[in-house]
Amino acid sequence: MIRLGIAWIGLLLLLGIEVVGASSGAGWLAWIAAPFMIVLVAGVFMQVTHASALSKIFAITGVFWVAVLLGLGGVDYLFRRVDPAPSLTAPYGPDQGRVGRE
Repeated sequence: MIRLGIAWIGLLLLLGIEVVGASSGAGWLAWIAAPFMIVLVAGVFMQVTHASALSKIFAITGVFWVAVLLGLGGVDYLFRRVDPAPSLTAPYGPDQGRVGRE
């Protein structure tokens, strides 16, 4: 029971590191804290260290696919080009397309 409490305190401390990093503009701290959170959850709460070989394979495969999906989603934001919208001008010149003027 003490082990679970220590794990919860560790997760809360890591969450605090992420929040402080995000609020101060150092979002890269989340990339450092996240692997430690994964290890805590998998090792303490899921008890992967005491699981069978097949369960370990499925856990590793699940982490791999989550990394692939998050990576593919991140690629969109990393390589997206932001262009300003073109100015909204009329498709006709000053003397074209006006009704009632001669």
